[in-house]
Amino acid sequence: MMKTTRRSVFRLFACLAGLAPLIASAELRLPPVFADDMVLQRDRANPIWGWDKPGAKVVVSIDAHSVTATAQANGRWQVQLPRLPARSEPLEIRIRSSAGSERFVRNVLVGEVWLFIGPSNIYWPVQRSNNADQEISSADYPQIRFFTVAKGLADKPQPECKGTWAVCSPKTVGPMSGIAYFFSRRIHQETKVPIGVLQSYWGGSRVEAWTSLPALQSESELRPILGSWDGLLAKKYDPATAAAKHAAELRTWRQNAATAKSAGRDAPRRPRKPADPAKSKDRPAALFNAMVAPLVPYGIRGIATYQGLGNLYWAEYSVPLLRAMTRDWRSLWQQERLPIGMVQPAPFPCGNWPKLRADAYSLQREAQLLIHDELSHIGIAATTDIGDLEELHFTNKQEVGRRLAQWALAEVYGQPKAYSLPRFRALKTEGNRIRIHLHDTGGQLMTIDGKAPTHFQIAGKNGRFKTASAIIDGETIVLSHPEVPGPTHARFGWSETAIPNLVNALGQPVSLFRTDDLRPD
Repeated sequence: MMKTTRRSVFRLFACLAGLAPLIASAELRLPPVFADDMVLQRDRANPIWGWDKPGAKVVVSIDAHSVTATAQANGRWQVQLPRLPARSEPLEIRIRSSAGSERFVRNVLVGEVWLFIGPSNIYWPVQRSNNADQEISSADYPQIRFFTVAKGLADKPQPECKGTWAVCSPKTVGPMSGIAYFFSRRIHQETKVPIGVLQSYWGGSRVEAWTSLPALQSESELRPILGSWDGLLAKKYDPATAAAKHAAELRTWRQNAATAKSAGRDAPRRPRKPADPAKSKDRPAALFNAMVAPLVPYGIRGIATYQGLGNLYWAEYSVPLLRAMTRDWRSLWQQERLPIGMVQPAPFPCGNWPKLRADAYSLQREAQLLIHDELSHIGIAATTDIGDLEELHFTNKQEVGRRLAQWALAEVYGQPKAYSLPRFRALKTEGNRIRIHLHDTGGQLMTIDGKAPTHFQIAGKNGRFKTASAIIDGETIVLSHPEVPGPTHARFGWSETAIPNLVNALGQPVSLFRTDDLRPD
């Protein structure tokens, strides 16, 4: 891939932001995200930008405030609106050009703006969530607004994207993201201010696709991923050859599936249809360029995201991937402490998904915890207890949205703490036992069924793990096994399908962990 620096990307943004609109039109124009029913971020200077004739003076007015900019040689202009407090009463933005054009943006509210990004589980709609009919009929929240970014792919950062704003109502909420709606509803109810949600989703998408190329290149650990794509893109894609290869793979798959069925085993994963790598949604930065870059630097409070199964193959690289993505977004929005909430994927059998090691799904979920401890202002919404082993797209999006909202209310809005993330803190060996200390117990540990804690394993120096007997002792867990006389390692929930019963005082599930770095057998 072409070597690119972060500085060159900013220059590229500026160039692209003006070039296409200048060719298409010489009159005053705004990107679609600045339109009727939009929401501005309160208590911050909000950037407003667009295009006009080069040299034209553009005046943007709102609520008795006016700011002026001059369209550059490429036609792009940008102003910073003054800080505004939350406003539930509609405002109007007026944009006037010295070239004679005028534009109005009406029914504008001022409140909290969040960007939701990710694959299918984060955009799973309200109409397919639990109690859909009741949720839809009661969704009369005109102060909640959604801007949905149209799907798109690009090789370079784009100046704008297609999309529309919608006022939340029973008529509009059905196809909106369930997690985003239930999150924004809770934030709105608690803060009493308008909420704007920017939605940018693509099913099966990967972390690297939502991250800029310079950010990915800045992480040396990601060279294998980028190098793999360099190799794929360097090869000339021949549809006929690809189709013939796929047909042969299908014949082999049918034979293997029949054999598995007769033996009472699950069939192997069906080979995917061939696709041109140059048109893949998975290639690095492809979704970022088309569906994130056009939103920069729209005023936002924070971002919520979800890592899907598309990243299983490169699970060992999950930490640098998440690090690159997080730092990238914070840099682009020029907010070093930009809050980013992550949904920790729920248990699910991933046996037929391509991966390089058997514990890939656990590694992927563990990476979020490592990033949480490495970087500040990261929230994790664990879903160990609310998923569905029979359905990847589990329907209880209400609880996911609520847990994300609890994090935001506690850590972003400073409300009384109702969020916690019980997770591993320390291990202490006590003879033939291991004692586990956790963060965020809330002063108490318990099980949801009143039975002994499940899904703990311990091992000695030989690395052979045995299912451990677990006992709650105050705010700690004591582990033992008669065949492990000198335990040195512990694991909890370290499998694709484990649904542990251990929770803290707030009823939050304890997150999976391991104290070793041994590869599975």
